[in-house]
Amino acid sequence: MTTMTWSPRRTADTTAHRAAPATAWFPPERSPAGPFRRRLYCLPHAGGSSSAYRTWAGRLGDDTEVVPVQLPGRGTRFAERLATTAEEIADGLAAAIAAREDREWSLFGHSMGALLAYEVAHRMSASGRPPAHLIVSGMTAPPLAARRDRRPVRELSDAELMRRIGELGATPEDVLRSTEMMELLLPVFRADYQVCDSYRFTSRPPLRVPVTVLGGAADPGAPVAGLSAWRDLTSAAYALRLFPGGHFYLNDRLDQVLRSVRAACEGGGGHPLGGRPHHV
Repeated sequence: MTTMTWSPRRTADTTAHRAAPATAWFPPERSPAGPFRRRLYCLPHAGGSSSAYRTWAGRLGDDTEVVPVQLPGRGTRFAERLATTAEEIADGLAAAIAAREDREWSLFGHSMGALLAYEVAHRMSASGRPPAHLIVSGMTAPPLAARRDRRPVRELSDAELMRRIGELGATPEDVLRSTEMMELLLPVFRADYQVCDSYRFTSRPPLRVPVTVLGGAADPGAPVAGLSAWRDLTSAAYALRLFPGGHFYLNDRLDQVLRSVRAACEGGGGHPLGGRPHHV
């Protein structure tokens, strides 16, 4: 397969993400209608979309609405330009949340989604509307993530990128072997890996937001030392929970993961700074 080029419809002006209506970020893949007390915004991993959280709807109790986030250039936003920096995504999503938020809310992000959730938490905190909780998964703390020793995606051929994707274990083999599917997916993966490659940590005062960190005990890309470093990024409660499995441990341990997420959303699961990892 030769290196892909993006179609013209993916070359909109860079301000388009900030100008997108709030409804574009939050497609109707959420919990059934109800009188929810709080919302949980869920950000996807690299190459993912809001559909990654479709099965979460209605599984965090009667008081929490699950709101999957749709990033530009995929799913219901396929016609939009793919974003390639954390800054433009975080700016757009923070503005969308600020435009609609009228109740307690929290953030969950897996892998790339964790970096984005962290940046959104800072933006919303700076505006005086911080999240009630930040829940991050499968990602080393941003200061370390910005220094990861990995070949940038711009240097990878399509074949090399597909091998990287396959090694993570979340993409079915029949999808990886499908030329048609990969022609649609590779540009998304390239853009998302560029988000991670271009990320530069900005030193700021710690968040005054409780942080819960989740990870796979056998995930080489997010070792315990990298997960533990999140504790330096908050002055509030902090917890680290490890599950059996690799980078996509949550696919095999979803019930356990959702119990931890629910406890965090409902105000539990936090420990004083310096607490030891809890193995689930």
